[in-house]
Amino acid sequence: MDDEKVYVPQTISENPFPQETGAVSFAPSQTTGNDTYSPQITQNQTPPTKRVAVELIGTAINTKSHKILKEFQFTKSGAIQVGEYQNGVSGDIRISPDGIAARNQAGLTTFALDGDTGDAVFAGTVQAGTLISGAVAVGDGDILIDGESKRMVFYDEDGIPVIIIGNA
Repeated sequence: MDDEKVYVPQTISENPFPQETGAVSFAPSQTTGNDTYSPQITQNQTPPTKRVAVELIGTAINTKSHKILKEFQFTKSGAIQVGEYQNGVSGDIRISPDGIAARNQAGLTTFALDGDTGDAVFAGTVQAGTLISGAVAVGDGDILIDGESKRMVFYDEDGIPVIIIGNA
């Protein structure tokens, strides 16, 4: 049994926290009459107040009615999407430098404005108090109403004019 080793626990010395001069003293910090000790009294402190952006919320955006009350300046960005398309639930609108497009819950484009060409496509009814146009092609283009030449032309299936109303 002489070859058995005896292990002794390692002694860890106490190290003070940085910039601490020694062991913590638990002595009373304040004396009162008749050598009665009590803890040191801490003065009442008010919690910090929240800082709220009153100017922006109060005068520019009405959070109750969900309305924008003042003009905002936009910075350059890639695009803006309003809403999130979910099939059968909701549609969305996308605004980009190339144009504006909207789609409904079914995923069909309901209107589109091409920023490069100025072309516009509407799936629904277009209603206006006044329409000023050079020429209007109705249907497949078989009927042409031309404001500049002041005439209406009806074409057959081969593209030959069969009826001309107005200046010939």
